[in-house]
Amino acid sequence: MIDPSITYFPVGNGDTSLIGLSNGFHILIDCNITNDSRDESDETTFDVHNHLLSVLKKEKEIPYVDAFILTHPDEDHCRGFGESFYCGDPSAYSDKNKKDGLIRIDELWFSPRIFSPHEKDMCDTAKLIRKEALRRLKLYQEKKPERKNSGNRLHIIGYSDNPDLKGLEEIITIPGSSINTINGSSIRDFSFFVHAPFKKDTDSKWAERNDTSVVLQARFDVDEEKNAALAFFGGDSEFEIWENIVQNSKDATLKWDIFMAPHHCSWSFFNATPYKKDDKPSKYSLELLNKRCTEAIVVASCKPIKDDDDNPPHYAAAEQYKKIVGMDNFYVTGEYPDSKKPQPLIFSITKKGPQKKELSHTQSSSVTSAINTVVKTPQTYG
Repeated sequence: MIDPSITYFPVGNGDTSLIGLSNGFHILIDCNITNDSRDESDETTFDVHNHLLSVLKKEKEIPYVDAFILTHPDEDHCRGFGESFYCGDPSAYSDKNKKDGLIRIDELWFSPRIFSPHEKDMCDTAKLIRKEALRRLKLYQEKKPERKNSGNRLHIIGYSDNPDLKGLEEIITIPGSSINTINGSSIRDFSFFVHAPFKKDTDSKWAERNDTSVVLQARFDVDEEKNAALAFFGGDSEFEIWENIVQNSKDATLKWDIFMAPHHCSWSFFNATPYKKDDKPSKYSLELLNKRCTEAIVVASCKPIKDDDDNPPHYAAAEQYKKIVGMDNFYVTGEYPDSKKPQPLIFSITKKGPQKKELSHTQSSSVTSAINTVVKTPQTYG
């Protein structure tokens, strides 16, 4: 058994989070992998792609992630996808793909919004993911046996009236339910509770993409301790979505040990009205934050936060989070351990909850060295 973990990567105003399970599975939620991050001479950026290559398992020297979850198709949640991940028939994965370090996605998760015909303004990267999703969807629609092969699986989060999704209930999880099947395997000590997206937002052509973000509560059991750690992931969901979640959810599904500040620490989590017009957080956002467990942690996946008019990240929003969890339990990925050389923020999931893994200067250097070496030295795990 492996200690489960969550890694939050420093990717500026964007999201990239890696969940490691006790059985060795890896789940990646979103990616914002810039070209700058691949520049070894620039210490202000972190090479996420090479780090993934250093920790992911390999099958016949092909690196793979068990599941990739796209919360919503905005560029800061899928940037660099085409340069880091493999798309297409997994049996056609080539030596060049291997040389480029392209990561196979065994199971692709997304909301039905990606299939919406009115999404004409998608960025090119989101269109690439949509193309791959449609390729896999066709395998399921035609009931091809290879749909269950690694690199072809898919899972849909949320419900839609889209006729293309009729008959695919086996791979659809709707809000208000939980799922513990990852990459074709039932996981004994981990599950997601699905809060959103809601059908009305998925199918409305007027809904913003942020309103269709996948919202999940990750649940970890450790050493027979049920819900030893609970972590929220909500993409760029804004106030109205969280208000709906709080009003319609049971208390157990709202508890959290780690909360990723939505929309890169934007004020839009606290109030639908801009801060300059209303600087009071809503009762619903505060109600959710007060569902925190002991020693709760807020992670803001964003650039360094300054006392200015930026939104996101928003200085006043950060101050509100600090009031809830305290200064020491509020982390900004772009500032950890400092803004000059940010590193991944890693939490081990223990029986007593999340525990931050401390990296000494020597350890940080060795991690960087290992990442620089991994591409040159193929490794095979398990």
